[in-house]
Amino acid sequence: GKEAEKKKPIMACLFCRERKIACGPPPPGGPQRCNQCTRRGLPCEYPKESRRGQHKRGARAAKVEA
Repeated sequence: GKEAEKKKPIMACLFCRERKIACGPPPPGGPQRCNQCTRRGLPCEYPKESRRGQHKRGARAAKVEA
């Protein structure tokens, strides 16, 4: 259906990914931390790359080709 087509890529922070919990948007006016990390006083780190793999040209790939 339509829902499958329009999937918003919700980027969860590392903590929420590990815990498999809902990584909600940060409360307005605060630091850029999701609601879970804000509540727990955590740094709320997001992965540097999205996992869609646009820039998957790491050292690993280079070694395999070499």
